[in-house]
Amino acid sequence: MFLLTRYEFVGGEMVELKRELGLKEVVATVVTAVVGGGLFLSTIQIQSKVPVGSSIILSYIIAAIPAFFMALCYAVLSSALPSSGGEYVFVSRIIDPFIGFISTWARWFAMIATIAAMAVGDILLINSFFDILNMHGVSFFISENLTAIAIVLVIIFLFINYLGVKLYGRVQTVMFVLLMIGISLFILFGLPTVNMSNITYSLNLNLSDIAKASSLIFFSYLGFAAIANVGGEIKKPEKTLPKGIIISMFMIAIIYVLVALITYGSMSPSFYSSYDFSSGSVPDVAKHFLPALIAVFVAFAGAIAIISDINPNILASSRLSFAWAKDKIVPQKLAELNKFGVPKWTLIINTILAICIILLAKQFMNAVMMINMAILLIYIAISIATLVLPYKHPEIYAKAKFKFRGMWVIALFGMLLSALFLGYILRLEGSMPGFFFLLAWMGIGSVVYVLTQEHHMMHWRLQKQQRKEADIADKKLVKDMMKKTDDVLSKKKK
Repeated sequence: MFLLTRYEFVGGEMVELKRELGLKEVVATVVTAVVGGGLFLSTIQIQSKVPVGSSIILSYIIAAIPAFFMALCYAVLSSALPSSGGEYVFVSRIIDPFIGFISTWARWFAMIATIAAMAVGDILLINSFFDILNMHGVSFFISENLTAIAIVLVIIFLFINYLGVKLYGRVQTVMFVLLMIGISLFILFGLPTVNMSNITYSLNLNLSDIAKASSLIFFSYLGFAAIANVGGEIKKPEKTLPKGIIISMFMIAIIYVLVALITYGSMSPSFYSSYDFSSGSVPDVAKHFLPALIAVFVAFAGAIAIISDINPNILASSRLSFAWAKDKIVPQKLAELNKFGVPKWTLIINTILAICIILLAKQFMNAVMMINMAILLIYIAISIATLVLPYKHPEIYAKAKFKFRGMWVIALFGMLLSALFLGYILRLEGSMPGFFFLLAWMGIGSVVYVLTQEHHMMHWRLQKQQRKEADIADKKLVKDMMKKTDDVLSKKKK
């Protein structure tokens, strides 16, 4: 009753979403979706916004706490309602259909904008990779053709996704392995160069600065939720999804803390004082203390880290619109699967929109802040869904394979912290254009929902309405019978 069907007819034959992703693909997706610019760029560039020094290590630990709270909420809901378009399904089935649609409508655009931003960011990081290799001719060519190369990158990942989740899983696993080799080499060769005096030199224990840096660094943990939208294509999703999310988040937190520790522990006071943090990166710093070949591979891993963000976002965004189409909020054509069991039209449309954003980058600069706002809105909705699930829908909660005592505390903190971060973003300079863009986009989504309302009175909603009407009818029947009984008794007394 509560899950979206996994079946569609193509050319008269029944085609289904294929469950071909296992635990390793889930972990690969989550880690590569999260570890990207946040690790290789923000670890350094945070200093130009908040001069927190080596206390960035503490900021990564603090920021991991709300991220873990949200990950636990997703783990619970994924084990109870594993489905393609998971975020939409969670909120629409547990809280309200309109809230489920409008929150994921904003989330969907944020994912597509992320695809565009990551494609451009990838090329910039690849550019710096060739600079480290002193291949300045290649670097110049990339700079001159940045937009075209970014578009080609998006199209390549479109084809990977179009050919099925099995190929997607293989590609993402390969990128995960390359990324982990690069990070492992960085840790293995970097740890011996760490000097505690370097860490104490730049240590800033100002609580206000640490808190501000933590709120900015929190966004480096975003991305783990993408896998929740692919529940219909994961083997034994009720067990695999929560396990994969939790394993991945522990790995990510450890990686972030170790990379920050090595980076700042290897910076001498003179190097720290003279380095330009505003345009720096971990690979750029690493070339000063790592062997040349290792530094080159770390730079390569940095490029892989950002590139690997694109694939999960293309996958997840297409499954959200697939879920809407199955519920008839958008044209059902968008739910049509190709012969590889992939929603082809949603993939194509999302890719076209991402390319448009790349081409019109200047006009879409206001959407940058909107991305984080949209993510925090869905986090608030997911937290509320987790909070009310055991009480509002105990029949769904009973199906959850992953649950724990005190879940309501985690969900409540997740909701409050997400709201706090959203409030913080709204106070940042330049945030209002993004906020107004978000409101306008949600307004468009509301119009879409209302215009298609007659079509998406979903069976589960009708059954809920029928149960309510039946309860009212039963109460009226009991009341009438009691009245007749009273009348009969009163007549007998007379």
